[in-house]
Amino acid sequence: MRALLVGGAGFIGSHLARRLFAEGWEVHVLLRPDSDGWRLATLPDVTQHRLALSNGPALQACIKDSAPTHIFWLVGNTAWRHDGAVTQAGASVETLAGFLALLEAVARTGRPPQMVVRTGSIAEYGAQAVPFREDQRERPLTAYAASLTAATYYAQALARNLPFPIVTARLALVYGPGQAADFLVPALIGACIAGRPIILSRPTDRRDLIHVGDAVDALLCIAESNVRGGTILNVGSGTDVAVGDLADRVVGLTGANPQLVRRETIDDPVTLRLAVEALAMNLGWRARIMLDDGLERTISAVRASKAVQA
Repeated sequence: MRALLVGGAGFIGSHLARRLFAEGWEVHVLLRPDSDGWRLATLPDVTQHRLALSNGPALQACIKDSAPTHIFWLVGNTAWRHDGAVTQAGASVETLAGFLALLEAVARTGRPPQMVVRTGSIAEYGAQAVPFREDQRERPLTAYAASLTAATYYAQALARNLPFPIVTARLALVYGPGQAADFLVPALIGACIAGRPIILSRPTDRRDLIHVGDAVDALLCIAESNVRGGTILNVGSGTDVAVGDLADRVVGLTGANPQLVRRETIDDPVTLRLAVEALAMNLGWRARIMLDDGLERTISAVRASKAVQA
């Protein structure tokens, strides 16, 4: 099996690359020309293709050279995931254009892949009653979420005319080793280990968290299935946890001073949780890594990384 990971140098993509390589896959990663690819440094046998998705000839050559049996689209500029400013709309459209360029290039190949799996996000649903189900109307609140939703609709609209199936995996909030420090879980862990105060602006919000190991397992399960093209499948834990309770767990697991965590008061808590029955019924898949176990693994990885850097 040969996999092409578009966005494979990112947090989720790098974990997926390791999993595929460990299972004997030939792994190719498409990176931006300016990507440092540091997360792939310990995977020397992964073939890297550096190019812009807007470069049609280079993209076509990449697909021809890698000849993937499976393609994973893992691109998403999470740096502006919370930014609702109109100034981010243009950048989000560029990401969407890159996705469509990939589909067009793959459709032209004489050896279409067995499956294309693209990652969507729980952010596509916006703030609605939970749990979020795959067939409900999306209400994205940011350009980031709107771009992902548009890509989901394009994947559905084009599915019947593509020579390969494409499935959207809508991910809950993924956490785990190697995640950028400005995300919720690594921010909490980093503060607790360093003995640094942290303010929770929305401690009563509730979030559906899934460990990156489970997320990767679900993506691989979908990729190796015969799910119909155009399908959307939620990938989450099926549960939610209050941000304040999450902080308490991290404090306990790290042995930090509870007074490091300061909580602000809000009147409009928001819950984000995916309905996960469709994935369970269709493919028999459910998340296996419980929250405390996932947090312990992540904390251990952070401490090991700091020990190496010391």
